Amino acid sequence: MADLASALGVSRATLHRRFPRRDALIATLAEQAAVAAVDAAERADLAAGEPADACRRLLAALVPLGAQFGFLLREGDRLERLPAVRERMDRLAAAVHGVVRRGRRAGQFRSDLPAAYQERLVMAAVFTAWEAVRDGLLGARLAADAAADALLAGIGARP
Repeated sequence: MADLASALGVSRATLHRRFPRRDALIATLAEQAAVAAVDAAERADLAAGEPADACRRLLAALVPLGAQFGFLLREGDRLERLPAVRERMDRLAAAVHGVVRRGRRAGQFRSDLPAAYQERLVMAAVFTAWEAVRDGLLGARLAADAAADALLAGIGARP
C-alpha cells in the first residue's frame, strides 16, 4: 500500500482512508478493469463482419487497456469470487465465445481444436501483446496487429 500511495502521489493515510484494506482496493481496481474490458469489447461490435475481423477489432480494443486487463488475467482466480467482476468477465467470455463459434461455423477457424482452447488463446493473445509492450518488445501501435496475426495464424482454418 505504501508503494501504491507513492506511485499515486498521495499519502499512505489518504489511500487508507479511501481503502482501509488492501482487499477493498483490489476489488475496486478489478471492477474498474472488468468494466473497461467489457466496454471495449462492446465497442468492438464483435457480432458484425467476418469473425477474423472481429478478432482483430477485439484485440485492438483490449490491448490498449494494458495494465488493467493484465491485472484481471493475473489475479483471475481470486477476483472471480467478486460478483461484479465475475459477471463482467462472463460477459467478455461470452463475447469471445460468440466470435469463435461464428468463425468455426463460417469455416474461418479451425474445427480440429476445442473451441474453449481457441477462446483461451484469444485472451492469451491480449495478455501477451500487453506484456510485449510493457517489456519494450513491441510498440503499442503494432502490438494488437501482431497479436491478431499470430492468433489467427494459429486458430485460422488451414488452406
